[in-house]
Amino acid sequence: MNEKLASNQFINNQKQLREETGRLTTETVERVWGDMEQFPRLLDVVERFNRDSGTLGGGSANALLIYAQCPDATRLGSFEDWRKEDAFIRKGEKGLRIYVRSPGKEDPKTHRTKYFYNVENRFDVSQTTARARPEENAGPEPLEIIRAIVRNAGFSVQYDSKIPDGVDATYIPDLREVRVRHGQSAVQMCLSLFTEFCHYEQHMLKGGAYERGPETNFVACCGAYVLARRFGVGTENVTFQREVFPEIPSGNVQEKCGAVKNLLSSIIRASGMAGQEIQKGIDGQERDFGVPEETVTEARAV
Repeated sequence: MNEKLASNQFINNQKQLREETGRLTTETVERVWGDMEQFPRLLDVVERFNRDSGTLGGGSANALLIYAQCPDATRLGSFEDWRKEDAFIRKGEKGLRIYVRSPGKEDPKTHRTKYFYNVENRFDVSQTTARARPEENAGPEPLEIIRAIVRNAGFSVQYDSKIPDGVDATYIPDLREVRVRHGQSAVQMCLSLFTEFCHYEQHMLKGGAYERGPETNFVACCGAYVLARRFGVGTENVTFQREVFPEIPSGNVQEKCGAVKNLLSSIIRASGMAGQEIQKGIDGQERDFGVPEETVTEARAV
């Protein structure tokens, strides 16, 4: 009886927490959508908490919740997590409410474990006595990133002198090829290839349903920003004009919130898959260290 009572209390508590986090998520969407300053900051949260698969706090819903509660958060943990690092939560600090994946019971028929996402409190490293991790070394050089993309992407890269003015690169689905414009700096070409890499990943996911349009362009643009942040490429030339944001349902707040979360999920997926392949290419170049550079670049140069 006591177990049943405790279970009911937990269920009721979770229901209340979900309602509260749902309202917070909706309010955050209303605040950041279409805002040229706040939305890139939300993407910064996306980048930090989705850099590695399985990172606590990942996902579109959690990105919105973290941004709403502590936009500068870098690393989250529970009381137990921080205790393992001999760190403690500072007095008066309030936990961030996020969704945490928890295992449930195993299905006796399929022998698969069901998982649930419960609302739990987590604390950022800045709220604890733990020492902040040292800053990472500078990322790879832009030319190294370009070579990594050419080396490991699932598409070919070719220069094209016939690309229209104002277009830096374009992905051609039928050929699985990205054509780039001559005359770009290494940083500009990185951003161009990041963008088209995200188009490629959307094509791989959607198959024949993929088409270049407002939504896929938006996902690619945002994905390029996330990749630039991940690999240390300057984002000064990445601008978020109001026209970049696709039209989404405006009559129903819940529909709008769902649409934005879906777009964020697509950004996370496209930039995540592209980022993994780029990193593999960078790692491959490091393994080739000692081989004359011209041997590698002649074989794989754009």
